[in-house]
Amino acid sequence: MSIKFKTVQMVNPQDITAPRKFYAKAAKASITDLDELAELVAFNSSMSKTDCFAVLMGLETFVVRELERGRNVRLGQLGTYKIGLQSEGRDTEEEVDFTAIKKAKINFTPGVGIRKMLKHLEYKKAQNQSA
Repeated sequence: MSIKFKTVQMVNPQDITAPRKFYAKAAKASITDLDELAELVAFNSSMSKTDCFAVLMGLETFVVRELERGRNVRLGQLGTYKIGLQSEGRDTEEEVDFTAIKKAKINFTPGVGIRKMLKHLEYKKAQNQSA
């Protein structure tokens, strides 16, 4: 399998006066949802698809719940999910309170399995550049 990419012309953000250059960008890919993941896991185990789906739904529920509790969630070799914050700068430490926080986001740090996979990817130019 290979990762499909397209080419896009972009300006250099560090020198907007420089001529635009072409860069590789991952093409849109299809999505594997929980239902399909449950089917894949069931096919490779002694569990039924329904059992696998229930486990995956539980995983989804509890990952969200643990993040809401302010905990980081490590999913084995997949990686770790954690909450990151974007806030306004204030002049003193005492001025920083919850009103300085503008939004929260999810930070994902890939684990060993994902990092290994990234080192061994193969690439193929997409036929339809609008993909």
